[in-house]
Amino acid sequence: MDDHIYDPLMEYKNKYGPNHKKNVEEYFDELVLKSNINVEENKETIKKIKTLNHKKETTKRQISKYNTFRILMILFIVIVLLISIKLLADITATTSMALDVGFIAVSSLISVLFIFLIFKKINPLLKKLKTDSDFIKNEISELINLAKSQMKPLNDLFTDEMGIELFKKTIPLINLDRMFDSKRYDYLVNKFGLDDVPELDRSTLFVKSGDINGNPFYIANDLVHTLGTKAYTGSIIISWVTYTTVNGKRVAQTRTQTLTETILKPYPYYNEQAYLVYGNEAAPDLKFTRDDSNAENMDQKQIDKHVKREEKILRKKAEKDIKKGGNFTTLANSEFEVLFNATDRNNEVQFRLLFTPLAQKQLLELMKEKTIGYGDNFDFIKNKKINIITPEHLNGDVLNVNASEYYDYDFTLIKSKFIDTNVLFFKAVYFTFAPILAIPLYQQQKPHEYIYKDLYDSYVSFYEHEIVANKLGESNLRHPESNTRNILKTSIVSSKNNTDKVKVTAFGYKAINRTEFRTRLGGDGRMHTIPIHWVEYLPVTQESVIDINIVEDKENKDYKDHLNNFINKLKNNEKLDENELFYLGNFIARIIK
Repeated sequence: MDDHIYDPLMEYKNKYGPNHKKNVEEYFDELVLKSNINVEENKETIKKIKTLNHKKETTKRQISKYNTFRILMILFIVIVLLISIKLLADITATTSMALDVGFIAVSSLISVLFIFLIFKKINPLLKKLKTDSDFIKNEISELINLAKSQMKPLNDLFTDEMGIELFKKTIPLINLDRMFDSKRYDYLVNKFGLDDVPELDRSTLFVKSGDINGNPFYIANDLVHTLGTKAYTGSIIISWVTYTTVNGKRVAQTRTQTLTETILKPYPYYNEQAYLVYGNEAAPDLKFTRDDSNAENMDQKQIDKHVKREEKILRKKAEKDIKKGGNFTTLANSEFEVLFNATDRNNEVQFRLLFTPLAQKQLLELMKEKTIGYGDNFDFIKNKKINIITPEHLNGDVLNVNASEYYDYDFTLIKSKFIDTNVLFFKAVYFTFAPILAIPLYQQQKPHEYIYKDLYDSYVSFYEHEIVANKLGESNLRHPESNTRNILKTSIVSSKNNTDKVKVTAFGYKAINRTEFRTRLGGDGRMHTIPIHWVEYLPVTQESVIDINIVEDKENKDYKDHLNNFINKLKNNEKLDENELFYLGNFIARIIK
């Protein structure tokens, strides 16, 4: 089997994209057979639910209509009563008396008719409609429960790892690990130079490791904390009186003015950032950074104009760099040079070795295309043997897929969600790797042998520990006075018997309302005090200890059965209650304290 991707863009369009959709559909069909559900029965139940929902909405509109009629009739009766009382009190002339009595008589008859309609027709009808509505709601609820029971065998088969399994089936070249273990992490750190000092301002929400022809990678989504500033504004309205003379008279005028003051105070910000880290020994000394060009938002005419303008700037930069003893020289392919814009590169020979004419062509196709993938929405950092791709399209929940997202009581919706979610996941991950796959040398280069340690401090990497901590929920681990999101960082306590005991430190902030006073000169010539309400954020931390039990490889056993056996074994050995355990994919965790 050919283990190379020669044209990432076209091969996705013509091969991997269609193949993956087919694999997802076939996989879903297998689950349906395994679940032994009756699809036609469910479709009939859903049809009844939809019919009753339509009937419920019709009844709701009728209730609203007759309620409106009743309110209008009651208003008419009240208004007639008030007018009649006023007319009876004001009758003084014989001519008006006849008209008033006539009005009172006619309106009274109409009011009596309305009272009759309200009590004899509308109220009974509304009572019946409300009874019908309640009956329909109960019928719908019973049918939904029936539909849920019909789909439960299928919903129970879904697992968090299905997207990964399907990805591996479609494109074996990108080998995805079952979990990011300490061995893979050690390889990236000691063989490829990954920084092994965890950043305190980020916590892992998702991670999946693997390799491409032996070259290791991991793809992750982090919660990132930055301490910035926020503007708080306070204002007061002042007024004063001025006097002017108009036609010899002294006239007073009241003037008003709004005085405002703004202060900047520290404020914690949180955002999610998804990225790919890829280790490769090709061009081992090369460093550069590049930001996305948004080329997909330009037509070719706009690109040409942009390239022409930037090309002159780059040539001047090259001339200045050479005069200073540097080695920056522009590529012959001006379009790639401008759009890729890695002008801070430190090694021209290795840059050209990596970005051959074919690599340039394929990267340009990826950056400029508008329909198949995502265009140029990725930043690219190379730091010697470590490459970091940060694509915009991974932001959001596209990576954090869990089995519950497929759940439903409607078979058609379950199928649609399962297919759409996994097709989107594949596309998002594939095009995260696309800039790497577009460089032929990265697929051709295979790493040299590496001697692994005999023993590691933990079974899995701290990335997996952080994911488990985040899935356990901030509310279980945060400081009781924390009012913000929390960055959860972990450190290993001990590791034995397929269990990592981990200390989790939750970093958050306690919010305290404050008021600061500023003075400002008003138009009345006086100084005024302006209160500005702001919030002070004080750091708070909480430490907890959790056990992370690593579920052994399922081998040929059914995953659900294997997981249940492991849970039962754990409960019996540790004498644990069901509520103490959290089932998180490949891990079963519990909070010790």
